[in-house]
Amino acid sequence: MENSSIVRLIRPNISQAEIDAVGRVLETGMLVSGPIVQHFERLLANYIGVAHAVCVSSGTAALHLALLAADIRPTDEVLVPAFTFPATANVVEIAGAIPIFIDCKPGSVNIDPDRLIEHIGPRTKAIIPVHAFGIPADMDAIRDTARKYDLVVIEDAACALGSKYKANNCGTLGDLAAFSFHPRKLLTTGEGGAVAVNDPITADTMRSLRNHGYDGEDYRMPGFNYRMTDFQAALGISQLGKFDSYLEKRKNLAKTFKSILKEIEWLEVVEGDPAVESNIQTFLVRVPDDMNRDALIVHLAAQGIEATIGTYCVPLTHYYRLRYGYSKIEFPEAYRAFKQYLSLPLHAGLGSKEMFRIVDELRAFKGQTVGAGA
Repeated sequence: MENSSIVRLIRPNISQAEIDAVGRVLETGMLVSGPIVQHFERLLANYIGVAHAVCVSSGTAALHLALLAADIRPTDEVLVPAFTFPATANVVEIAGAIPIFIDCKPGSVNIDPDRLIEHIGPRTKAIIPVHAFGIPADMDAIRDTARKYDLVVIEDAACALGSKYKANNCGTLGDLAAFSFHPRKLLTTGEGGAVAVNDPITADTMRSLRNHGYDGEDYRMPGFNYRMTDFQAALGISQLGKFDSYLEKRKNLAKTFKSILKEIEWLEVVEGDPAVESNIQTFLVRVPDDMNRDALIVHLAAQGIEATIGTYCVPLTHYYRLRYGYSKIEFPEAYRAFKQYLSLPLHAGLGSKEMFRIVDELRAFKGQTVGAGA
């Protein structure tokens, strides 16, 4: 099958304006972190609604610096969702702390606030709620628990730029928030990320940590090379300028796709609570309990349609399963979500023709499984 006929899962929203912006930076020869990064940080902080945005080399770097700036130390415990991308837990391990996995809220993709208290102990220092797929977590309940037990709240908002919880922007709901600008995100700088924070001292600490511990005068602490480049920032500035209009178009596209998918009665389109407003980072659906989701992905791929899993039940991945001895019975909701969720294509190049093609192949797969006695 020709590549032009493949229905891609995602296509970055890159126009000539972005290409020109990057080209202008390349022509200056100033390629490392400089004035363009600083300008992007100001624009980003203003868009999110915080005092400071500290841009870094990836969303994972953003989470890592947020943990260090929150003074998370070895043997501290940090509560994290069981259903998330591994980076959420990995940064806790890298910091020398211990990730304590919390199952999903039943019927949700996000952490169950009612399960937090039973996992809080004397070494618990922080909670990292994830706004999975751009669907905001139940932040009121999470913050209530955090206040009661004096815990730091670090939002993993990697997928949630433009999402809102009760009219408040994701990224303004905790003590710190980490964003990602990976190509699968709605705003991309290729690789890249940012930490959103209001406290100026915390922001300065992260600026130093991202640049080998340098504070403008001396190397005050061991740090990292987590800097964003100016040409990445130029790409981000151009993207941010059209982000709201792009977001609106994406929501309308998702609305159309959802309407077309109603033909598939066994497929559930996953959406958040009515009190939240998702940016629809991922067009997520749920297949029935008795359907082999992985076989469906293989079937769609054979027909030139890209699809993938939602995300992972992290405690059951190789490292965490061996290190801590977790089993699937400890995380029934996260394991079920891992087996059932499916990410379907959604991007500006997806038209109704491609949508109906996806529907046809979903229907064909169901017919094959029924015919085979599945």
